[in-house]
Amino acid sequence: MDAQTWNSMTEADKDKARSAEGLTPQLVGLEGYRVEVVTTYGETRRFIVGKSTGWVPRHLEVARRDSMGGTGAEREYASVRKLYYAR
Repeated sequence: MDAQTWNSMTEADKDKARSAEGLTPQLVGLEGYRVEVVTTYGETRRFIVGKSTGWVPRHLEVARRDSMGGTGAEREYASVRKLYYAR
């Protein structure tokens, strides 16, 4: 799919065409929550779960409430703990 086709679609058509392939399964449903994760290599991090736009969205690790974006989330974590709703 190219950008011209995507931009010409209605929101309903975009919702049908979106792929969940880029999302981290452990973070689905936690968008907007601050979470604490332990990575598969033992590092502990806290961040707000965000989600990018487009036809293959990806979860984002957003540092603070006033941040405009973040880095891409990992595909798998050793553990995920929901802390509180932040956004």
